[in-house]
Amino acid sequence: MGKRRTNQEWQTLIAQSESSSLSMLAFCKLKEINPSTFYAKRQQFNKIATSQGFVKAEVIEKTTKYQATVATANMTLLVNDVELSIPQGTPAAYLAELIGALS
Repeated sequence: MGKRRTNQEWQTLIAQSESSSLSMLAFCKLKEINPSTFYAKRQQFNKIATSQGFVKAEVIEKTTKYQATVATANMTLLVNDVELSIPQGTPAAYLAELIGALS
């Protein structure tokens, strides 16, 4: 019969397995865990997390948002037959990046 573990120990093992470069089977063998038990516990904790409204999220792309603080008038930019209306006060670096992307 295998070792009895607390929920905290299972959560720690699951987190370790996710950050490990080992396959699940290799990880289970290293930690002397029955793979069926490991998969069942992992599924149990995933259901609990999902039912509590939490989901695992991962940042895929970092974006930058520019917002003009005072916009009294718009500038009109014409590039390659494309007309853009841009709020006054838009950072010059953003405009340069935009023009480069449209070129």
